[in-house]
Amino acid sequence: MKKFLLPAIISLFFYSCNTTVFERDTTQWTFVELKAKPSDWQEYVDNDGKNRYYSCSYNVPEIDHNVYNYGAVLCYVDLDGAQQILPYVRHYEDLEGAQWTRTVDFEYSQGKVNLFVTNSDFVVDRPTETMYFRLVLIY
Repeated sequence: MKKFLLPAIISLFFYSCNTTVFERDTTQWTFVELKAKPSDWQEYVDNDGKNRYYSCSYNVPEIDHNVYNYGAVLCYVDLDGAQQILPYVRHYEDLEGAQWTRTVDFEYSQGKVNLFVTNSDFVVDRPTETMYFRLVLIY
């Protein structure tokens, strides 16, 4: 009896979940390349002058109503010819022994993408290298 009870409960659980399924005959992909020069990063801090991070904003009209509501947006950073999906998290140490972690992430809304760089010590200067990003829009 116990052998039949567990599968019955599991199937009832999945049957009772409400899901919305959007079906399309075709799936489309769009690629958008973004370039962030060191001067493009804007510094942000809280009211106490702490919790520093840097952000770049881009208008991306390709993220329309359909992509935003029914699709997906992925973002990759190019690291010397290799792509890393965001969020990108790496640990660093300089010659003086200072250690920190850099996190690169993003958010998007309809028609816009914001990229972020946050260093765990909140002190390290804005990115000094030009960074290249690739958005992949699936809809």
